[in-house]
Formats: sequence, C-alpha cells, structure tokens
Amino acid sequence: MTSSSKRLADSRYRERSECRVCGTDSLYPFLDLGAMPPSNGFLSSPDDDEQFFPLEVVVCDSCDHVQLQHTVDREYLFSEYHYFSSASEPLLEHFGAYADAVESRYLDDDDFVVEIGSNDGVLLSQFGEAISTLGVDPAENVAEAAREKGVETVTELFSPEVAGRIRADYGEAAAVCANNVVGHIDDLHGLMRGLDTLLEPEGVFVMEVPYFVDLLSNHQFDTIYHEHLSYFSVRSLSRLVEQFDMQVVDVDRMDVHGGTIRAHVQRQSAERSPARIVRDLESLELAMGLDGRDAYDEFAERVEQTRTRIDTLLDRLAGEDVSIVGYGAPAKGNVLLNYCDVGPETVDYLLDTTPKKQGTYSPGMHIPVRSPGAFHDDPPEYAFLLAWNYRSAILEKESDYREEGGSFVVPIPYVDVV
Repeated sequence: MTSSSKRLADSRYRERSECRVCGTDSLYPFLDLGAMPPSNGFLSSPDDDEQFFPLEVVVCDSCDHVQLQHTVDREYLFSEYHYFSSASEPLLEHFGAYADAVESRYLDDDDFVVEIGSNDGVLLSQFGEAISTLGVDPAENVAEAAREKGVETVTELFSPEVAGRIRADYGEAAAVCANNVVGHIDDLHGLMRGLDTLLEPEGVFVMEVPYFVDLLSNHQFDTIYHEHLSYFSVRSLSRLVEQFDMQVVDVDRMDVHGGTIRAHVQRQSAERSPARIVRDLESLELAMGLDGRDAYDEFAERVEQTRTRIDTLLDRLAGEDVSIVGYGAPAKGNVLLNYCDVGPETVDYLLDTTPKKQGTYSPGMHIPVRSPGAFHDDPPEYAFLLAWNYRSAILEKESDYREEGGSFVVPIPYVDVV
C-alpha cells in the first residue's frame, strides 16, 4: 500500500445544503470515501499537480434521493474527457440494441432524436437513416470523435437555454435520450425545464442510470465518484419528474454497468399508461428500507468491511512475491484504488483498451496505464479485475490466461479469487 498526499483543493467545488430533487435541507450524511482526484483525471506524468475533492454521500430524509454532498466544477471535470463509449465492445452491442428499441417503440420516419451527453456518438450513430439526430456533449475531444462518425454534435452543457436554441434550429424532439449522464447533472430542475422545452407533446425521455438498489445490494461503492452526483431509485426519479407534470411510465432493468435502469418518462398528458413494473420497483425499494436511515448506515459498514478484505488479500499476495496488474482503468477502478490506498508498489500497471488512457498514470495512485498487449506479452500471476462489471465477458476472453495458471482478483460484489 502507498500513502499519497491528498490535500483538498482550495476551490473548484462547493457544498450543497439542499436536495437536488426536492430542495429541502434534510440531508443525512452516511458515507465518506475521503479526498479523491477526479476519477477520469489521468496524468501525463506521476509528478503532475492534482486537485483533490471531498467524496461524501448523503440521502435526503424528505424524498430519499441519494446524492453527493459536494459539486466539483463541471467544466473542470468534463472539458477534456478520457472515457470513450465505443472503446467497449459490450457497450457497442448494448447501444445498438438500445437504438433499435427506441426506434421501434417510439419513432417514425423523419422524427428527431437528441441525446444529452452523447459522448463519441455510439448510440446516435446506430439509429436508422430516416431518423435525424443531434448530440449534446460538453467535451470537445469526444464530440469531435462523434462528428467523425457522422453524428452532428453541439459542444455544450445541456440547459433550458440550449434546449431552446435546439428547438428553434431543429424543431421539437420525438425522443430525448440520456445515458449515464443524468446522474452527472447538478441542476436537475434545469434538466427538466430543458426537456419540457424540447419534447413534443407525446415525446418521450429515455434515460439510463445506475440503479441504487443494485449499488446497495452489491456493495458497489466504487461507482460513487465526483462525476456522479445522483444515485437514483425509481421513487426519487418519480419525485423529480412529477414536479414538472411528467411521469415514469416504464422501467427496464439491465445488467450493464453492474445494474442499470432504463427509465421512460413522458408528460402526464401523454397517452401511454404506466407499466406495472414502476409500482413494483417502488415497492421493492420500500421493502429494502430505503425510506429510513438504517439501510444506508449498514451499507457504509459493508463498504468498510470490503476495503479491509481487499487490503488483507493484496497484502498477502504482495508477501508471496507475485506480480499483480490491474485489469481495466475505469473510473470506478480509480475510486477503489484510492479508497483502498493501492499504488504501484502493489499493482505493476493497469491495462486498458482506451488509447487515450494508454501511456498515462492513474489519478491519485499514479499507476502506469498500458495497452492490453503488455498483459499478453508477459502475463502476471494475478489480474486485479477493476472492470468487474464486465466480469463474464473478460473471464471468457481471458480463458487461455486462466488455463495457463493466471488468476483474477475480483473485488465487487464480493472479494474473490477466480
């Protein structure tokens, strides 16, 4: 283990006193992961300066919405972004099926679709030619990658003003999509006002977010990081949209990213009726005690226990003089490495398929990031599976490595060696 300097930044973040959903000041703190750098803030050199920010989680006693206590400056986090969705083969397949589902269920020829946080265009590029699309993303580097795919993209943070300009220039949208981005938005009411401006009367907002039920049940503390300001339940999402005369009409549960919901939102006046699963999931959340404090306190205790188990296992392996590398350099992996204080004296390097990350150093812990070729050229005894959400695909892909004696250390949902 290593000990790195984690002095808090003097600026670029602020503390919230009011709930992002209901606006009350009834915020109960239950988990503190410590001071961390932005989880996608890869460094060109281990000597580069870094900014560290508090990573504390609270739940609103009024509406049960789980959220971060502090907001880091959005421009600082997103103006240059290292995460490219198309770099992941499972995500390519996921978004292809997603585009097909939205198109077949909601769209006609010549309809207009907008995606908020469109990244490198992996979703919009897979709609049929008869559908017009527009991406909205604040990171110029990923927006340029989208344009190279033929996806027109506006380099902006989505807001009511941006929504108004899109409507004036392109018309109303039959569908607005947002995938793993709504949780990034500090001003959720501004998001909803923008949707109200942009959507057709019968239009639909389709959003994917990590599901807090899965995060809680499977000890996924590493999916908590500065970019993710909100952690939604169906109940808290319903509380948000109902304030703007909208409703959740359907929810799909999926395994992607360790447990995700795809929520379908429309105006109260639209024709579609809510599916039964909406009520069923709200009942599940109540049965899990998400309307009280005990469930959150118990989760925090399990997080601490998970850290102890990871530390104990890695200390034992380090004493055996074996080589350990990190498999994947996702944002969640950097949270785990920082929280457990795991550095290059324990993990030799991280491998990642994203070219932008290769040749850099991980935020906070300063572990070098290499291409997958390094892993296959000189296989280590152990691979620390930081990209655990792709466990099945990775174990199948690396079956030869395992047959030849290599093992994976899996940290989530339970610490295990396979």
